[in-house]
Formats: sequence, C-alpha cells, structure tokens
Amino acid sequence: MARLDSLVIFTTVVKANNFTNAAHSLGLTPSAVSKQISLLEDRLGVRLLNRTTRSVSPTEAGQLFFNRCNRILEDLEEAEHMVKDLDTSPKGTLKITATPTFGRAMLMKIFSEFLHEYPEVNFDLILADKSLDLVREGIDLSIHLGSLQDSRLVARPVAKQNVIMVATRRYIERHGQPATLEELNHHHMLMVSGIDYAEPRWIKRFIKEANLQDKERRFTVNDLDTMCEACLHDMGVAALPIYMVQKELDNGTLIHVLPDVVFPKRTIHIVYPENRYLSAKSRAFIDFMADYFEKNALR
Repeated sequence: MARLDSLVIFTTVVKANNFTNAAHSLGLTPSAVSKQISLLEDRLGVRLLNRTTRSVSPTEAGQLFFNRCNRILEDLEEAEHMVKDLDTSPKGTLKITATPTFGRAMLMKIFSEFLHEYPEVNFDLILADKSLDLVREGIDLSIHLGSLQDSRLVARPVAKQNVIMVATRRYIERHGQPATLEELNHHHMLMVSGIDYAEPRWIKRFIKEANLQDKERRFTVNDLDTMCEACLHDMGVAALPIYMVQKELDNGTLIHVLPDVVFPKRTIHIVYPENRYLSAKSRAFIDFMADYFEKNALR
C-alpha cells in the first residue's frame, strides 16, 4: 500500500507542477510530499523531478515513470468504477466539455431532459473553443464538431450541423437580396475565423466559388455568438448554424439568403478516451444524446 501511495503522490506532483499545490490536493504538508518523492527516488536510484523554488518538472526518467504510473492508477480507478457500476443506476458528476456556441444553444435543454430521467446525475460543463486534454483535465466526455485529429479518442456520431447564410429583414430592405453568389460582392460580409467550428477548406472553397477573394469583409471575429449578434444588428450577411438562428428565421427577423447554396454538413460527435472505462452515467448520456437527436433532428 505504501508503494501505491508513493505513486499517487508522484503523479499528483507532476500534474500540479508544484509541491505545495500537490500537498493541498492530497491533504498533506509540502514537506511530507517532498519526503515521499525523495524516498521514491532513493528506492529507484534515479532522479525523477527537476526542482526549482517555485515549480517542479519531470526528468526524462520521471516522464517515462509518470506515463506508466498514471496508466496504472487510471486502470485501478476504472476497475473500481466497473465494480461499483455493476448494480447501480447512473449517478454522480458527469464532466463534459463543448464549444461555447453549441453549449449555450443546445445543451441546457438536453441536460434538463436527461436530469428528469436520471435525477442522481450532476453536470460539470466546461465551454471551450479549443480541444482539451480529456485525461489530464479529468473530463468524461467531449462534444466535438467536425473531424477528429486524435486517434486515441473514440468518437460516436450523434448529429449533423447545417450552416446557412442569413441576413436581417432590415438589412435586405436596405441593400436588396442577392440572387447569385456573385452578387455577394455588393454586400457586407461577416466572417468567422480562428475557431473550431470553421473548416478552413470549405470556407476557402466558398470564397473562391463566390469570387470573394478580393472582397473586403465588413466584420471578422473569432467568436460565433458575436458574429450572430453582428448579423442581428443589420451589419451584413453571415453563414451560421441553423440551430443558432432558427427562432429568428421563424419569427421573420432573419431571412435565409441564397437557399440554393448548400454548405457541407459537419458531424457532431461525443468523444472519450479509447482506453477509459465508460461509467454508467457516461453510457447513459451518450445513448440519451443519440436518441435525442434521432427524435429531434438538428437542423
């Protein structure tokens, strides 16, 4: 047991990059943590950590040892979860990450319906425009839009995202409604850049097909919600996911511009590490999401 405790202390120190922070999370004193690391290094006969007055970092040997120790501790944790899940219903906190736009527009309704069915589950939601390290951050599931780059992750498709061009009715009344792609050159264009939702290939292809290479953009921003607000304030034409603007389309505030132009659909996945045991609450939420979008197609 003492050997296992030393592995827990060592991996916690590496993750925290600091003896004091690690000691706080372990409920120990910094001197006790430092002593355990020294005893571990003496037993192994190798230096595991480089120490400075403010932080620590693993040596080459320390990094190799950390990778294996972390895997062992994760396997042990998963074994415990497997046993606990045998005769239990979904319960506990489910930590999920998603893009801010999708999280704000879609997840609260889904969470609410899920909690009605599984009242013993709690949610810890992290909204981020970039991909997070699920293992390091202790995240159970990630809702990911588009292609997946990390082969160590398992991705289950649950829905398709559709993008259309829109402008406000007031904007169209002032500037006219374009009838062809070429006519977009006579309109104010709102563009998004630098976020995960945007696939550079199809954006570049659209710009080329519309002959907009030399067109000066009215407004460029790296946040989809802000671009939507710009569009709603009559600033120009924008390409946006339908789920963001469905309400405004229904009440006539926004008009679908060039409805014959079809953008590539993007797949929405639920992602998790391939070697991680899926808890009952994770399995329940994945199945719930898939069933939800089968009944309520994401437009």
